[in-house]
Amino acid sequence: MNRILVPLKEKAQAQELIPPAQEDACREGTSMRTDIAGTVAITGADGQVGRALLQRLKDVGAQTIALTCKTTDIPANHLVSGPLNSSVAAAAIKEADSVVHLAGALRPIGKNSYQAANVETAEAVASALKDGKAKRVLFLSYVGAREGSKNLYLRTKAMAERILAASGKEVVVFRCAHIIGSPEAPGPTALAMLAKPGKGVSVLGDGRQIVAPIYLGDVVSALQTAMKGGSPGIYDLTGPAQMSMDELVRLLNRNPRVPITHLPEWVARLLGVFLPALPGPMVDVLLRDSVGDPSRAVAMFGLKLTPRQTIWK
Repeated sequence: MNRILVPLKEKAQAQELIPPAQEDACREGTSMRTDIAGTVAITGADGQVGRALLQRLKDVGAQTIALTCKTTDIPANHLVSGPLNSSVAAAAIKEADSVVHLAGALRPIGKNSYQAANVETAEAVASALKDGKAKRVLFLSYVGAREGSKNLYLRTKAMAERILAASGKEVVVFRCAHIIGSPEAPGPTALAMLAKPGKGVSVLGDGRQIVAPIYLGDVVSALQTAMKGGSPGIYDLTGPAQMSMDELVRLLNRNPRVPITHLPEWVARLLGVFLPALPGPMVDVLLRDSVGDPSRAVAMFGLKLTPRQTIWK
């Protein structure tokens, strides 16, 4: 059998653009007043969005239950660590007045898989919801999610949408584009696009893929508003402006001349086969356009989308 060899240079470049794992994919006090009724349970609460949402809810005095794989220090009233299909996690979800399901993974870690990270976590939440108090469930999906997709990440995200919709609860799904934080807390996607001292940035493909990154604060605002009202359904949630991947890299680095190295698509896809930390579905997502139409979400939830340039000046 012939062996396919990946050039070491390209492999090293690919390693640089692997973001740190942030999505939680486990299976197994303020004096301010809030207009969010009852307790909010958040799965995957120690990821980028979960932490930001918990802080926002703490700031308005909401009661929260954070569900995470491992014990961690986060701004929640109650912490439940362990698999989502455990009896303890199920009991916490049943007692919540609203549920935000953030657990999932674009890059499953270790023995985890897309099926386990995205589908089985949704099944665990849906099972707990059947006899629970919650009337409304919020879920973060990804633009382009479709059960007929050849991309396993997009397919399992769409499966999770269907599973939650069958729970009998009001379900609001936000299909997000790439989520970008602030310069002080950029998050895993932006971190992978920031040049290290004396180095450039590695980009999968030719850098011409079109993206519409959404600011983390806008995602949190959408979730916070959707807890209180708005029609159930599926909404695209992207930033207000589209740009190429290379333009985004230059914007995030605040340097129009930042060195960018492009890994040819064939090399990137080959690495997706042989490099466990860069799985094929993730490579495919990064090679695709990441855009959508946020107008329905903006109108329904009264959102004011933040231009990237106002955050990354």
